[in-house]
Amino acid sequence: MIDAKIKSFENRLARIHQIHASGGAFEANGSLGRSYFDAVRPKARRPFPWRGVALIFLGALLFKGTLLASLGPIAYDARVTALAEGTLIERLGAWVLQADAPTRLIAGLLMPYLS
Repeated sequence: MIDAKIKSFENRLARIHQIHASGGAFEANGSLGRSYFDAVRPKARRPFPWRGVALIFLGALLFKGTLLASLGPIAYDARVTALAEGTLIERLGAWVLQADAPTRLIAGLLMPYLS
């Protein structure tokens, strides 16, 4: 007789733990509990990482400016031209690495420190 009561109690505890794990609790009849609000709550959207994209862009400009300042404009243009004659990926790299106005500005600022 005692074993049956213990088994019934353990079953009830297991059922309560299962209800709690699924988001339910001891709400009053007719009230909206936690499980209702968790199901209705809109999913959190992650915004587009503009700051990360800007940091990558600035890092690429700094890299290009450092290369231009250390190699010099003639050697840098020769290497970019050699890349432009390669495969599709190398041509894409040449397009990215071409010396534009911000790259020349950064190279001009870094040249005194790299010489």
